[in-house]
Amino acid sequence: MKKIISILMLCLSLTSCSLLPRINFDTPNTVPQSVDKSKAKDICKCEAKFNENGDIIYCSKGYYSYDEGYQKQERRMTIVERIKSFINSLIGWSFWIFVALIIFVPGLVGGLIGKIIESTIGITGRALKSTIKGVQNARKNGKDLNDALANEQDTDIKKRVKKIKDKMGI
Repeated sequence: MKKIISILMLCLSLTSCSLLPRINFDTPNTVPQSVDKSKAKDICKCEAKFNENGDIIYCSKGYYSYDEGYQKQERRMTIVERIKSFINSLIGWSFWIFVALIIFVPGLVGGLIGKIIESTIGITGRALKSTIKGVQNARKNGKDLNDALANEQDTDIKKRVKKIKDKMGI
């Protein structure tokens, strides 16, 4: 199973549709103002001379040259464009936050509800209630505390108290 998961992760990260570009949703603080793309081809088949910025100085037969150029001029973003970029970033991250909530919230809510139920009606809640009754009985009737607690607590509660005492080293 570990091998399959690692292969899937490698496939996602090494293919052209990788996960990495989807993590960065924000754009930098500049926007392209103009983009210049150029292509130049110089071909000479026999006898050519030029210059004075026409270039090619002499050729005589099959000279060939091909150039491509790309130049981008940028400007700073306005405040409205920055706000839009920030909102786009939040929209992009909201998907991943939603996925994380779907994965982690059920476990957290279940654990929280389990703790609440266990403390109110579980053995811990019963142990607390029986201990309180035993202490109150000992105070009101003048009984020995050990006897009053022994009368109020059943075997399950005594086992739980013993387990807690052993854990705390008492």
